[in-house]
Amino acid sequence: MNIINPGPEDYHIHSSDYSDGKNSVEEIVKHAGKIGLKKIVITDHSQATIDKMGWHPHGNREDIVDWINKYNNIEVSFGVEADLLDRYGDISSKIQFIEGDFLILSAHRQIFSDDEKDITEAYINALVRYHYKIKFIGHPTYRDFSKHLDMKRLVNAANVYGKPLEVNGLRFMKNDQDIDQLRKMLSLANQVYVNSDAHNLEMLETSRKTAFEFLKENHYMD
Repeated sequence: MNIINPGPEDYHIHSSDYSDGKNSVEEIVKHAGKIGLKKIVITDHSQATIDKMGWHPHGNREDIVDWINKYNNIEVSFGVEADLLDRYGDISSKIQFIEGDFLILSAHRQIFSDDEKDITEAYINALVRYHYKIKFIGHPTYRDFSKHLDMKRLVNAANVYGKPLEVNGLRFMKNDQDIDQLRKMLSLANQVYVNSDAHNLEMLETSRKTAFEFLKENHYMD
């Protein structure tokens, strides 16, 4: 199993500018510099989640085209945490009609419209249809769907398309990580990302560390 980002890189962060994060892009970038990160991707929730939850983002998504990091030397990109919508693999992958240059595929209970038992087929259908633009599968060990997820089938499909799966630090912090499914995923996956899924500055500093502590304590990094 290859960890794609074992160093100071975090590819799953939420801001108050575009979804439900507690801090602005500028605050995130400044703090990321203070804690030693070198590369980050701001991956706010898709428009489907924004609309469903009634959030009111502060930023204009068109502005990311001209955004320049004036605060430090961190490489900053903007992506989207796309939502898996149904068993056919339809996804919501834009914010304010704009698709980022880094796409995470995740499932959230409040957005997925079909029976939870269809979650495996949904993931696989989405991979078949959109593998060319999906960077990785976000938090597949989230307990919302894990009891119905055939992890072996999902990981096999991800491996076929060369797509990593995510070890998500926030799920440890919120105690809603399905550890059995996580172990199965780690035993089968060719590649993983380890990300914070941070929604505030404290999470940016601590939740990814918690994920690495689990990996080290359980000898996945020997």
